[in-house]
Formats: sequence, structure tokens, C-alpha cells
Amino acid sequence: MHIPGHLAVAALQHELLARSSRRGLGWLLTAALFPDIVDKAIGYIFHAMPNGRHYAHNIFSLLGLSALAGMVGGRVAGRAWLVGYLGHLLVDSRTMLPWFFPLKRYPFKQGRMKFEPVPLLKETGFLLLVLLFIRRRRSKHCH
Repeated sequence: MHIPGHLAVAALQHELLARSSRRGLGWLLTAALFPDIVDKAIGYIFHAMPNGRHYAHNIFSLLGLSALAGMVGGRVAGRAWLVGYLGHLLVDSRTMLPWFFPLKRYPFKQGRMKFEPVPLLKETGFLLLVLLFIRRRRSKHCH
């Protein structure tokens, strides 16, 4: 999934699960992008791994970084980080995800960063639909 798709999922998570806390939105959105920021940089920029899913795309990073966010930003931040990060991993899990890396060996295939216009357009459309849904839902609650 690309950035617009991950942001759409995070926005839906916030609206449906955590809307009561606006303070957590920044944490949730950051966590929704964090695994790709870390792993794509390690894999595609620094070439330290064969692809863009390894160190940050696993259960240990999810739990450890959620705990760290909670220690740094408080309970709301920790929960928001957990929700955003888990959402990222779940939507990425339609293809191979190294849930237990580095404890378990995974067949990491050589990958490369590529621009895929059709999925990017679909995800951008999905993000726009989610934002429209949130706007309509909130306008109904205001009246």
C-alpha cells in the first residue's frame, strides 16, 4: 500500500475508534507511515536489506514502539501509535509480512522502489472518499 492508502486507513481508524481524542491524531498518522519510512529508507536508500519490509514491519517493533510512544507522549499517544501502526501492518499483510523478524527467518526477495500510478490513483480516491465520509459524518453530528 502507498501513502494515500495508509493515511486513509488511519483516518478511518481515528474517526471510528479514537475520535474522542484529537490529541492522538498526530501520533496515529505518524505511526501509520512509520514502518515504510524506516524500512523503505533501510532497504531502498541505504541498501542494508533487500527490500522495504523488515525491521519496522513486525510485531516487536509494533509493541516496542507503541510502548515508547506511551512513555514519551502518555497513554493517548501510546494507544494512538498502536492503532495506527497495527493498521499499517494489517493492510500490508495481504502480501508477505515478516511478523516475527528477526526471530524467524523470512525469504526476503530483492525488491525495488517503483512508481505505480494505478494503485496510487485508487488509494488517492479511497483517501478522498474517507475524507468525504468523515466530513459528512461530522456535519450530521453537529446538527
